[in-house]
Amino acid sequence: MTIRRNFLIGAALSALAVAVAGPAAAASVEGKSICYITAANSHFYVTPTNEGAQAAADAAGVELTIVSEEFSPQTGADQLNSCVSRKVDGILLWPLDANSYLPGLLKAKQAGIPVVAIDTTAGEESMKLIASFVGADKYGQGQISAKQMGEALGGEGDIIILAGQAGNNTTIMRTDGFLADKPDGINVLATVNADFDQQKALVASRDLITKFGDQIDGVYAEDDAMAAGFLQALEESGLDIKPVVLGIGGMKMAFDAINAGQMSSTIMQPPFENGRLAIETLTKVMAGETVDAVVPLENTVVTKDNIGDYEPAF
Repeated sequence: MTIRRNFLIGAALSALAVAVAGPAAAASVEGKSICYITAANSHFYVTPTNEGAQAAADAAGVELTIVSEEFSPQTGADQLNSCVSRKVDGILLWPLDANSYLPGLLKAKQAGIPVVAIDTTAGEESMKLIASFVGADKYGQGQISAKQMGEALGGEGDIIILAGQAGNNTTIMRTDGFLADKPDGINVLATVNADFDQQKALVASRDLITKFGDQIDGVYAEDDAMAAGFLQALEESGLDIKPVVLGIGGMKMAFDAINAGQMSSTIMQPPFENGRLAIETLTKVMAGETVDAVVPLENTVVTKDNIGDYEPAF
């Protein structure tokens, strides 16, 4: 009985300690300010990411100011300096290249303002100044896609790569990961930057189909929107070929194309979750908690065999 009584007293004291500690941690960030330097205000992937960030900020009771780089690293670097000058309590940064943000990150470090990176990593020196990265392994996505392409084509074939924006870290990592792991028998006919844009991918794909025709055995599109652009160009061409088409993102259009047998796969990358996790990670850092250097989004491959187990990411 005494043992049980002591146990209950101890449990009650532990619960009280947790109850006291919990509100204290929450109170330490409530009312504080975060500057979120996002890739863009309006973009099929970025917009729901921003919405996830805002939802998490609202839940934590922090003031979130969102400024848009509009895919310009120089603009983002200027905005980072401005956020530091405003003496905000935390910064969420969407890096668009390796080196543009280093001076601002040094200023944030000197000012004692924690920075978390979302979606894309910056360069090695910049990442040393960033508390955590929240996002998918983009190099790993390229590796996964290379393996899929090799398996689908039996290790041999001619393919085209529809890449994102030139110089963009996501583009670089998805391309490098693919090229590093593709079988030697997979020959890249052409790599074209279509800026993660369906219309630009459509225009580029028209030219590629005209040039290479039925030589195209596969298409590695570095996001689902560009895959959709290729499929539209292929349909317009009337060419009777069925290349292996791979995408990334988990968009509804990719799910529809997989169900229709037009695409082989996509890799899930849920944007709302990315934004939510990034703000939650940053608020933990602001509260003095230890966080992992990388908070990953799992790279889940969706094919015709498992598509019934998932919902589109956006």
